Amino acid sequence: MSSLVVRVVGVGDAFTTRHFNASFLVEAGATRILVDAPPALGRALGDLGARGGPPIGLADIDHVVITHLHGDHVGGLEQLLFYRRFVTGKRVALHAAPEVLAGLWETRLRGGMDTLMSPDGTRTSLTLDDYADVSPLGAGTNSIGDLDLEWRPTIHHIPTSALRFSANGARFGYSADTAFDPTLIDWLAKADLFFHETNLGVHTPLASLVGLPEDVKRRMRLIHYPDFHDPEHSPIVCTHEGERFEI
Repeated sequence: MSSLVVRVVGVGDAFTTRHFNASFLVEAGATRILVDAPPALGRALGDLGARGGPPIGLADIDHVVITHLHGDHVGGLEQLLFYRRFVTGKRVALHAAPEVLAGLWETRLRGGMDTLMSPDGTRTSLTLDDYADVSPLGAGTNSIGDLDLEWRPTIHHIPTSALRFSANGARFGYSADTAFDPTLIDWLAKADLFFHETNLGVHTPLASLVGLPEDVKRRMRLIHYPDFHDPEHSPIVCTHEGERFEI
């Protein structure tokens, strides 16, 4: 049995009209972690189940790690938190670097979630702690159920965290959004498999990744790529929605 499983929910960038936005599940033992909560999250999870493997929905997400606060990475978090509060009654454990958590409520969620009205018209003011068990990621290794998680900052517009998961000797990494950073790639390359973004602007150019050593590229899969990128003729293998990796 594999020590660690990764299921790809979405592969697209912020402007995609062909894919769901980049997101995936990391699973080990009894623990499942969703990495980022993009828009149309419920539909993306439902589509993942339809593509094969065990079905999954919003009710099955107990842990979420947010890499940064851009809308294509956090736009579905309101949906998830409302669903868990009103439908299942179960709270989500929300994990992120302190710099990411610092702005999550005020800049992304408060406008639509800070006031609830009961049937008699009574209004109640809430905070993020009323919806989720908030866990800032510390330095070094963070244990989340059966998974260990390490993180480090990336080079991006706003605070963003690259991630490295491990369980029973297996290790998986994710660049999140970042400019090309050889030191980050060295950090990710310690994993058995890692996803790396490629895109325009303050992202990583494909040409920079093509020039990496072959042994690094063999363990790399592209994600967060633009719609004009052709996965079938990519010089580096791309992730695909519904894909499942066993490590």
